[in-house]
Amino acid sequence: MLMRACSIFLLFAACVSCDRTHNITVEFYSEDGYRFSQAERDTIEDIADATIPEVRKYLPALPNDLLLKVYPGKDVIPETGETGSTANTDRVFWIVSPARAEGIVVIAKRELRGTLFHELHHLVRAQTPNSLTLMDRVVGEGLATVFERDAAGMPAPWGQYPPNVVDWVKELRALPSDAPSKQWMSRHPDGRRWMGYKAGTYIADQAIKASGKSAAELARVPTAEVLRLAGY
Repeated sequence: MLMRACSIFLLFAACVSCDRTHNITVEFYSEDGYRFSQAERDTIEDIADATIPEVRKYLPALPNDLLLKVYPGKDVIPETGETGSTANTDRVFWIVSPARAEGIVVIAKRELRGTLFHELHHLVRAQTPNSLTLMDRVVGEGLATVFERDAAGMPAPWGQYPPNVVDWVKELRALPSDAPSKQWMSRHPDGRRWMGYKAGTYIADQAIKASGKSAAELARVPTAEVLRLAGY
């Protein structure tokens, strides 16, 4: 979730080969003196080029032109060595750690496709006039996690909910709508991790089961309706 200013050293526009009307631009940034190598840039660009048309088959409402901003950094998910986020309706941020032993090329090949599926789902959902409550975040992350799991075939640890997940859903729904999200989405003081993601994944699974629609088809369905479909 990197939002601080970085110095750009390369801008490369990568056009999707199968449809030149649908472009993705990849921007690489330097941080703390680290510059992406040519092999790292090529790998990331190739994965982005291949993934965008794949996602469009499920999410045709994606904007025609997309921007992927790539940063080296330490603020990443320990299990994956990277993390993603979005802004506006057309851009994805990807932070990847150059300090990991496996290296950026390996991390990109292992994680970037799934992260793009997840974040691009967010871009489509951002077209829906949802508010910014905690439950909006829970449902949005749950749907994106299920989309990454089902459409990309890449299950994530934050989507593996426990047997008592129903209790977590009740706990989250009892909170005020403006409750700060960090401890509920990331790490709770009692040690629980990814509560909002896991509860959201369960909610998404229940809504999919009840409606017969996929996470892609529910991408622009309002939070209240997803909750109703899930039995809430």
